[in-house]
Amino acid sequence: MRFIEQGLTEYCLSLIDMEIAIECVQNGADDVVFITEHPEIYTAGRSFESSDFLRNLQNQNRKREAMGWRIYYPNRGGRVTIHSPGQIVVYPIINLRKRGIGVIEYVRCLEDWIIRILEKFDVRSFKSEEGIGIWTDLGKIGYIGVRISKGISSHGFCININNDLSPFENIIPCGIVDAKITSLDRILGHRVSIQNVSKIVIETCWL
Repeated sequence: MRFIEQGLTEYCLSLIDMEIAIECVQNGADDVVFITEHPEIYTAGRSFESSDFLRNLQNQNRKREAMGWRIYYPNRGGRVTIHSPGQIVVYPIINLRKRGIGVIEYVRCLEDWIIRILEKFDVRSFKSEEGIGIWTDLGKIGYIGVRISKGISSHGFCININNDLSPFENIIPCGIVDAKITSLDRILGHRVSIQNVSKIVIETCWL
């Protein structure tokens, strides 16, 4: 297992990195986990609905460009979410077939991974019947959207650390109406660095 800490990376470049890594893992290379952040972007998975964009941003190109936000439609599961600096994003490229792990089990493992990360900060978090992802008493903090192709996983999860949460007001995150959104900074009342969280991502990896 290799961990690659990329720092702030354009979303489209991470997609390319994932495709290259998928091919390598399919050909017998070690599994790899990318840890990164992205500039401001909305991403809409295969299950998204147009109503998920409350501000109808997909039809307001001038406004969207002025705000500096873009919308991307990746080939992953899930609905609409947001990436921006201060949110840690983790992309495990793993041969699940080789490990004998099914899709549902894999998603649950990712949820447990997020919970372990937050436990390192003494933050109580939990799964919810509202849908995939991780919640705290103050709101949703962890998001999951994966793609499985020929037994190889890609995409993954993200956690709000010190990112601006106001853009979530433009969407129905993960299709959950009136979902409260929070971040690690907001819960703790002080700033936490992405670099610190990145180390904990590696320490708590379940693989």
